Amino acid sequence: MTGGAFTSFSGTYELDSSEGYEKYLESIKVDAETREVLAADPQTVKIAQEGDHYVLRSTVATKEYVLQFTLGQEFVSNFGYDDDRQAKGIARRDFNHITLQRRAGDTETTAVYSADDEGLSVQFTGPGAVTANRRYKRRP
Repeated sequence: MTGGAFTSFSGTYELDSSEGYEKYLESIKVDAETREVLAADPQTVKIAQEGDHYVLRSTVATKEYVLQFTLGQEFVSNFGYDDDRQAKGIARRDFNHITLQRRAGDTETTAVYSADDEGLSVQFTGPGAVTANRRYKRRP
């Protein structure tokens, strides 16, 4: 990052690169058909931030997944697209990193969102230390 402190995650981001995402989805028990759609289709992420409250809208094809949370407060959400497993989570922010830790049954995940002037990087970690990395470019 160049110049000044980064303070807002708000914006629209388009998927630019992805590594290991399908394997990560498999590790958290996402069915094969859904994994294929999520790994193959272009994805857009819109983030709205109001103070410590965030709304993340991830869109692939005709599906949208909305995740809402307030930093430092436990939240409940479904685990992802077309997945009715309920997950409990907590989100924390450290400068330009937001760490989301979630648990659904015996499945734990961590997602670290890192923002900079050009876009957003996300590192997902699932069971067995399976990781995936995705990079999104910020839309003007």
